[in-house]
Order: sequence, then C-alpha cells, then structure tokens
Amino acid sequence: MDNFEVMTVEEVAALLKCKPGFIHEKTRARADNPIPHFRMGRYLRFSRIAVLEWLQSTATPCKKAGSR
Repeated sequence: MDNFEVMTVEEVAALLKCKPGFIHEKTRARADNPIPHFRMGRYLRFSRIAVLEWLQSTATPCKKAGSR
C-alpha cells in the first residue's frame, strides 16, 4: 500500500464504521477536533494516515461495566 492513500468520504465512513453524514459534520469549520481533510474542487478527500492518526488521538478507552 502507498504511504499516502487518498480516500473519499464513503471510504472514510466505511473505515470508521459510521455514516457519511458524520464524516461531513466532522469536516465543518464549526466542528470540534475536525477530521483532517483537503478539498479537490467541491470534493472532500482524506489521507488514510492522517485519518488513522486523528482517530488514535481522538479515541478514548471505554470504562468497563462496573468500574468507577
């Protein structure tokens, strides 16, 4: 795989297992901690490496049931 793979909104949504609408919302100027992206004309594109780094920095471990 290339070091710099360009992904579409749909591919990022599939990678993160969410809906494309969530991806669009996380790229808006008002979003807290937006997903790194760039525009090619009117299309949003993403670097796979940048998305995975964003996910790692954003994700917080869930507490186990019963722990405080």
